[in-house]
Amino acid sequence: MVRPRAPSPPPPPKRTRRSPEEARATILDAAERVFTEHLPDVVGLKDVAREAGVSHALVTHYFGTYAKLVEATLERRFERMRASLVAEIVSVIASADTSAMLAAYRKTVASTAADPLTIRLATWAMLSGRSGEQDFFSHRVQGLRLLADALEARSGAPREDLEFALVASLGITVVWALGKKPLAGALGKKASAELDAQIEAKTKTMIEGYLRRARG
Repeated sequence: MVRPRAPSPPPPPKRTRRSPEEARATILDAAERVFTEHLPDVVGLKDVAREAGVSHALVTHYFGTYAKLVEATLERRFERMRASLVAEIVSVIASADTSAMLAAYRKTVASTAADPLTIRLATWAMLSGRSGEQDFFSHRVQGLRLLADALEARSGAPREDLEFALVASLGITVVWALGKKPLAGALGKKASAELDAQIEAKTKTMIEGYLRRARG
């Protein structure tokens, strides 16, 4: 009597082959998740590889070193900031209003400064000495120059005064976004959306007054 043959086991599922772009994106997504929970100096390349579900060698293949991986993660955050800035500027550029463009810029900066991951990675870059390297931030944060060009085309103020307005807007917005609770407390107030709006209104008035005087 011939026994029936046992059914053959199903073939293993075919592995989906990722393109280089997809593999890099997968690793960077994993890096963002890891760095959201831990400072870059506390974890390492193997932790990111484990989170991404890929080999240590694959991460090294695409990024070379752990420092380069952290830098690439930070650069992607800056790219998103630039995209947000462009979207904000495009929404007001038809008005050719310098004040509106600067306000849109501060809105984007405030949103970025409120993102703990971007701030954590930028702080890592500064504390590790990388921010002192030539062009470390300049080629990653190109929004200032591009926005200065757009402002110059629409404003009668000198270029150096427009650049100062951008730097002042950046400094005030970042300092307030990062330190609003202790700063508000020092003023005897509580951090709130209403207080945010007041600070923005005062900043706008100050910057506009400066540019009016600069135009003569």
